[in-house]
Amino acid sequence: MSKNKDPGSLINIQHDYILNKIKSVQQPGQLYNLIIDDKMESVLYNVLTKEELLRIVASIEKIDAKRRQGTFMTAIYLIDVNIYNLKCIIGDVQTRKYKNGIALFPIYQDSRTQDFWLKKFWNQPNVLTFFNNHIEFLNANYFALETKVFLVDNKTPNSMPIYYNPNCIEFVMPQVQLVANALLNLVVSMEEYPLIRFYNPQDGDYDAKRLPELIADAFQAQLDDYCRLNENYPPPSVASKPRAILLITDRTMDLYSPLLHEFSYQAMAMDIVESLERTGKYKYKSENEKGEIMEVEAKLENENDEDWVNLRHLHIIESSELIFNKISELVKNNPLMIDRSKATTSSDLMYIVAHLKGFDEERRQLTLHKTLIDECLDINASRKLAEFAADFEQTCCAEGVSFEGERNKHLHDDLIILLARDDLHINDKMRLVLIYAFYRGGLIRADFEKLIRFIGVNDKYITGLVEKCFNNVEKLGFQIFKKNVKDKPFHKEMYHVINNEGTYNTSRFTPGIKRIMQNAGKYSLDREWFPYFRDQPLDEDIPTNNTRISSTTSTSTRTTNSAGKDLHTSGSLRNPRIKAAWASSSSTLSSSRNINTLGSQAKNKQRIFCFVAGGMTYSEIRSIYELSSSMNKDFYIGSESILKPRDFLIGLQSIDKNKTPENLDLNIYQELNKPTDPPLHVFEDGIPKPKKIINQPQNQFQQQIQQQQLMYQNTHPNANNGGNEQSSPSSSSSSAPPSHYQKRQTPGGNLDNIGNIGSPTSTVDSKEKKKSRLKKFFK
Repeated sequence: MSKNKDPGSLINIQHDYILNKIKSVQQPGQLYNLIIDDKMESVLYNVLTKEELLRIVASIEKIDAKRRQGTFMTAIYLIDVNIYNLKCIIGDVQTRKYKNGIALFPIYQDSRTQDFWLKKFWNQPNVLTFFNNHIEFLNANYFALETKVFLVDNKTPNSMPIYYNPNCIEFVMPQVQLVANALLNLVVSMEEYPLIRFYNPQDGDYDAKRLPELIADAFQAQLDDYCRLNENYPPPSVASKPRAILLITDRTMDLYSPLLHEFSYQAMAMDIVESLERTGKYKYKSENEKGEIMEVEAKLENENDEDWVNLRHLHIIESSELIFNKISELVKNNPLMIDRSKATTSSDLMYIVAHLKGFDEERRQLTLHKTLIDECLDINASRKLAEFAADFEQTCCAEGVSFEGERNKHLHDDLIILLARDDLHINDKMRLVLIYAFYRGGLIRADFEKLIRFIGVNDKYITGLVEKCFNNVEKLGFQIFKKNVKDKPFHKEMYHVINNEGTYNTSRFTPGIKRIMQNAGKYSLDREWFPYFRDQPLDEDIPTNNTRISSTTSTSTRTTNSAGKDLHTSGSLRNPRIKAAWASSSSTLSSSRNINTLGSQAKNKQRIFCFVAGGMTYSEIRSIYELSSSMNKDFYIGSESILKPRDFLIGLQSIDKNKTPENLDLNIYQELNKPTDPPLHVFEDGIPKPKKIINQPQNQFQQQIQQQQLMYQNTHPNANNGGNEQSSPSSSSSSAPPSHYQKRQTPGGNLDNIGNIGSPTSTVDSKEKKKSRLKKFFK
């Protein structure tokens, strides 16, 4: 569990919800085997450790793994519901692998799974008996990434092609249902019943224009279904605080945010440090106490790292200063544990930290962040990002107005100079061209080709680059190509804010999400652009101390229209079902929905959720944390994936008409096409089988031996009397079986005595040898 004890943390909420749910289905004195699948495994181990789970269950196994018979145990199935998993359960029932079963299933099922459930699973008497005619629902089918950030799953690197590629149209509705289910699991686990609003753009004409509305519709339908199945939902606690709000939008709402160079620590590291940008892991060299240089690999997304949590949303300069001060303080507070003889300047601080005895974890984290921050600053200096590129980007977003408040009339010339620089990467230059095109409201095709030549791209690739990258921007609702130079510039509302009051000229841009969510918290969003899907707040529900967002923070005419309009509610009636649920004081919640760790103050805060279909950015994530601090509300943001600038450029190419689902990394495609038949060992009982003794066919020689044995036993009925009757040496000698048979009966026989093996003397010698060998073991 996270060291962060914030009761509003998604990681803490999901941790407690899952743990309490598993405990609630258990009986004292019983043994339980927790059965999971790949999907729930990633969710579980993201918020719980294996040690925590093994304190409440006897074992944890994968549903399609080879499992031993456990007829004395009860199986708890914490899995996603699909045909593959249901067949695995049928295998457990048929082989009587467990005493009985407990189902912890998510409520959502696709049409194929639902059909299989009704016809081939839940109608089987032995399955009903196995589960005691009862199914429990577990609403934890989402991935809590950070305190305020969640994902639908952790297996979708880029969701842009799912929604915006015309070849992936068959996957849009299945993905919409998955998103709606993740949102349902999120709000139910947090005991919320939100008002639903969605982005309804009034400009542009593109295929995915209704995407936010589709998600809102699917979520409302699933929420209604859940309430019908659970009469105690929504819980009475909903009435004790302002009703939650869920705002659904998509990537088309703000096209600047995924392109700009962001200079906060987290966003910058994920953008320009290659190992983090491509793999999400940072590789660096560190010196240990012995003076050895070691290769270290670290993952930054760690809520238990207090330094990371405190530094990630600060400007890179501020992060550098704070980490330096913390190292200095650590050195100052531990003078007796430091060898100062080799540290004479401030540049030797890292050497001091490396040789600081003790403080292993703290030392490791400080070394990581000091090294990474220094690398970010070095890359920034070598590529002149803050010096040239960032200032150009910020000016374009401010409609040509510089940090000093002056209008730049030479941005085209500035762009050409930047494109001709050797220290900027091609990806940086592509981003600059797109930002400039948005600022200009589109360019003619010939201008794009000229600008790409300045980038340094080979002529034979120019046409393909224009078609596969710039041309696809129109699928995101921006008409980037003009037919004629004199055509009117295309205008698209982006909602971002330019703040000239800050310290850094490279950080004037504030993403549109922050402004929209701030207005959503003040009930001042325009209802035409962001309508309520069904339920609307009553006048008395709207806080009276709301103030409009200050227009003085914006210098751009694009950021002062519909998002800042006052809200005039229509006073529509509240859903009577909700009113009745709120009025009920006798209703009690089941133990599965109790989140004991939530303090009363945190539970009374209004919660405002935002879902960005198609991918969110690190600058938008930072904005959510800033709003939570400034507005005394809990803001959360989620998506299918986090888009780094490189991911956005890849996404533009992946929505091209030449890209098909087969050559795109789409989790939804893999889920819908994965096999439905489990491995055959699922239908085995798991009991170890004894080794089969294979009788070798006997040859003619062995058959003769058996015949002689039978003849001997028939003529000497007392031969096998166990030695109860003593026979004379002569009779023993005359009636003995053939020598070769006797040899096989005497494993310790000597090959030198093979000729005398049938004599009485050899028998005595053999017994003496056996006796002498046994003595050796009892000394």
